[in-house]
Formats: sequence, C-alpha cells, structure tokens
Amino acid sequence: MEATTTASVGRGRLLAFRIIAGVLGALLALSSLAYTLPPLWDEEQKVHSFHNFGPLPVWILLLALPLITLSIRPNDVVALRVVWAVAIANVIAPLFGQDFISGTYFIVPVAVIVLTILAPTRGELLRFGSPNIAMLSLAILAALPAIVYAWHNARIMLQGDPATDVTGHWKNHHWSGVAIAPLALVLAGIVVSFRNEGDRMWVWVVGIGAMLFGLAGIVFADDLVYPSSIGTLWGIGVLFVGIVYIVVGEVTATGKERTA
Repeated sequence: MEATTTASVGRGRLLAFRIIAGVLGALLALSSLAYTLPPLWDEEQKVHSFHNFGPLPVWILLLALPLITLSIRPNDVVALRVVWAVAIANVIAPLFGQDFISGTYFIVPVAVIVLTILAPTRGELLRFGSPNIAMLSLAILAALPAIVYAWHNARIMLQGDPATDVTGHWKNHHWSGVAIAPLALVLAGIVVSFRNEGDRMWVWVVGIGAMLFGLAGIVFADDLVYPSSIGTLWGIGVLFVGIVYIVVGEVTATGKERTA
C-alpha cells in the first residue's frame, strides 16, 4: 500500500509533505517542552502546573508524534486523522473562549489544511471503515464530561483581559488551552476506533495520552492551587478509561490491525 499510494503523487509534493510534517512536529515537540517544564523549578510558575502538564500529552503524543510519523510514513492515514482530531479541538475550544485569533490557535488548523492538501492519503482521510463498537462507545461516553469541562474552562477566558492580566492565565490563554486537551483526546479516540491496518500504535498513543492527562489530575489535584485541575477522582477515572481503551483495542484487534 505504501508504494502504491506514494507512487500516485509527485516526488516534489511528497518531499514537501515530509519536510513540513517533520519540521512542524519537531518544532512543536521542542516548544511544548520548553513551555511546559518551567513549573518544575520555578516556584512562581507552579500555579500553572496543570495548565502546562495536563495538555502536554496532546501536544506531544497526538500532534508532534503523528507529524513526525507522517514525515517517515507519509501513507499513515490514521496519523493524519489523529492530527485532524487535535486541529478540530484547536477550533472548538478557542471558539468557546472567543480567542481563536488572539490566542493564535488558528495556526494548527491552517498548517493541517496545508499538510492535507499535500498528503498522499488525502483521498482516504474520510474513508472510514467499520468502527470497533466498544472503543467508539468508550470515546463517546467520555465526550459529555469532556465538553462540559472544555466549555467551563474556555469561558473563563471571558472573565479577564489578557492585556492587563498579571496572573499569566489569561495572557497565555491557559483556560482555552487546557480546554483543548479533553476534546482532542475524545476526538482522537473516536477516529482511531475506526480500525485500520497497522493502527495498533495509535490505539496505544490515545490510551497513554488519556492516562497521562488523568495522571496530571492526580499529581496536581488541588484546583485551588492548580487551577483547572480535574482532581484525584476524575484523574483516576480518566486514567482507567485510557487503560480500558488500550485493553479493548488489544483484545479485539485482528491480525492486520496488530501489524506495525
């Protein structure tokens, strides 16, 4: 399938796709880590711990990793779908918070549109097969609390002015930024539930992403100290959902889906 699909596009287009995907993925991973890690050693930044570490699995596992993967395996249509899941979340949450432009959230969807135009698998992007009902049901059940959480947090952006903010929460668009994470996890869980040949990696990536988001809620449980924290109980719940998602994917996978 790799040779067949890549042979149908020009070498220049394929090269451009690989370069853009790889560069964007690497830059995103490095910038996300540089932005996230300061609370580990800066006492003044500790209040931003959940806002930083909660969404980190989304930026690294569900966006940077798929982009880098696409630069290596440009025919991985599931990777492209996962990227689109994050791009859509980057539209929904900032629209809730009315900072889609001011928060520069438009950059991700615009970049993904450009990549999709160049992608050798763009014709397969919306050709979903039959879903794994258990995995799809799990993702849909998680959608309601994810939407409520995203709406509640993103709307807090309207309660402050980024231009006069001294806390850093509004200036850095933390409220809408953290709202993206659960939406991206749910959307990625939905698209990956439509199983494809060799998609085992992405089942694990989505599951681990959910587990790490839940773990951040457990580690930074006090929402008075760490605003937007989902807390211990919800953290355990999200951690458990991530584990179940992987287990269901493994147990129900066919031989082709297990192929790397």
